[in-house]
Amino acid sequence: MNTIYTRTITDEAKKRGISVEVIDRETPIFVLKRGDLTVRCYNALTDRVGAVSFQMADDKHLANRFLGRYGFPVPKQVKYSGFEKAQEFLQKCKSIVVKPCRQWGGRGVVVEVRTVSDLRQAILRARRFGEDLVLEECVEGDDNRLIFVNGAFVAAIRRMPAVVTGDGKMNVRRLIQQQNAKNRRIDTSNMIPLDNETRRTLTSFGLTYNSVPQSGQTVQVRRTSNYHTGGTVEDITETVNPDLVRQGLKIAKLFGIPVIGIDFLVNSRQDRHWVIETSPDLAISPPEGHRVVGPFFDYLFPKIKKTGPAKSRKAKKAE
Repeated sequence: MNTIYTRTITDEAKKRGISVEVIDRETPIFVLKRGDLTVRCYNALTDRVGAVSFQMADDKHLANRFLGRYGFPVPKQVKYSGFEKAQEFLQKCKSIVVKPCRQWGGRGVVVEVRTVSDLRQAILRARRFGEDLVLEECVEGDDNRLIFVNGAFVAAIRRMPAVVTGDGKMNVRRLIQQQNAKNRRIDTSNMIPLDNETRRTLTSFGLTYNSVPQSGQTVQVRRTSNYHTGGTVEDITETVNPDLVRQGLKIAKLFGIPVIGIDFLVNSRQDRHWVIETSPDLAISPPEGHRVVGPFFDYLFPKIKKTGPAKSRKAKKAE
């Protein structure tokens, strides 16, 4: 429970005199209580979300089909139904993404799959995190997540892939280990994996784990931009494209989920964007968490502001 993903919520609860009852520390599932009002939470997902709405937003294939049906720009996508059809989809798109239908944090995601050999390996990797997979046209752009609470835009972030910076002495493996050691002091989930996907990314740039970058040289080590694979996050709330906000408002209303993240890939050179995923169970955490947590509590406990601990009935009568 005591992580940056729950601390933002629990700290705000204390400021508003709302108690927190921990049900499961590892998951984490907890209950917010104030008077007769209780709300069960899993990160920012609450029991105010219907099961069907959650399923539609959480399943990457369902979300893609749902958004496409209503005219929103989405990448071409198919559900994996056999290797032969997967090869046909790869041949059609030239470059694809393979990912589990229902996962988070970039787990099992393989980007820029271009060869049959990479396709086979990507499917095996993704299958480690779920049986149901999607194959998606690989589109290029900046990864922007917009966050909406109770039908209003509250924050936007840009997520960038993990990189390391050379010093002319250490090889890439050592640079990654050094970067992970720094990240671990702040958040143990912000780690760059030393795995085959990192190796494949390096290979695409003509590098290996043993390559020694020049001093000051920046090396991208992951294709995915997820924070949980060592990526970085920048708050762009004040500068985000207003067109994305307008489109995100329509999507949030369409799903009917009170707290939702909508992920866009934005290609400024082509003046295009695509909706790639929706997140109905996002974490409220830095750097944008301070923008989200206030509206989150205003929605759940609309009559309670930052007033401190709840007053007793006797004290209220005295007033």
